[in-house]
Amino acid sequence: MNSPGQALPLMRFWERLKNIFSSYQYYEQATLKDKVQEEKVLCHDVIKRCETDNEYYKNWSASTAKTNSLSWLYNEYLSYRTRGRCDDALTFLTIPSVNGFAIKFDDARWHQQDFTALFDYFKNKLSNDESYWVQVSDSKTISKGICTEIIERHYLKPPLALNLSYGEKRNQKFGNLMITLHAINGKVDTLKLSATQYNDHLFEKAIHFDTLMELICNVKC
Repeated sequence: MNSPGQALPLMRFWERLKNIFSSYQYYEQATLKDKVQEEKVLCHDVIKRCETDNEYYKNWSASTAKTNSLSWLYNEYLSYRTRGRCDDALTFLTIPSVNGFAIKFDDARWHQQDFTALFDYFKNKLSNDESYWVQVSDSKTISKGICTEIIERHYLKPPLALNLSYGEKRNQKFGNLMITLHAINGKVDTLKLSATQYNDHLFEKAIHFDTLMELICNVKC
């Protein structure tokens, strides 16, 4: 059993994760009346990128902005893994069965379109290089109290396993992947990626999250 001194830091740790990996933190400044109002879905559709978006993504993909963002992300992950700390804009989630990260947007450091490009890049990288298939790619606009939130999601599943022999386990790679981009009142707020493993006898053991980070950050091993 944890002592009171051990329990308090642990409680703070989980509270921080809850705040980062939940959108409810965005309504803390609303009035009590606003908070209890039911959320209203204003729009729910597949993600559609216009020609301007596609041109920006193309230019971003060949820019130092992409290279620097991926290098920063991977170096901060290494810092988190080796020293237990990282940039304040980042939160990593590493618990059994679920691993991931959340990047808090800072307009002093990034352009909003860069977050959208990074969001789409993760999806494209995993679907093209790892044969993940996109089960969901949608955008939902929600009104709640004084806030309007736009949530874009790419939900990716491991490659379909065909012609397996009897008793042969499926290769789950990194498990199911969820990539989300949140915007609050028209401003990008958080980019998240999480990998959820299958833990049953039908699947092989998932590939370690370290390898996923190396892949999406273009680390040459």
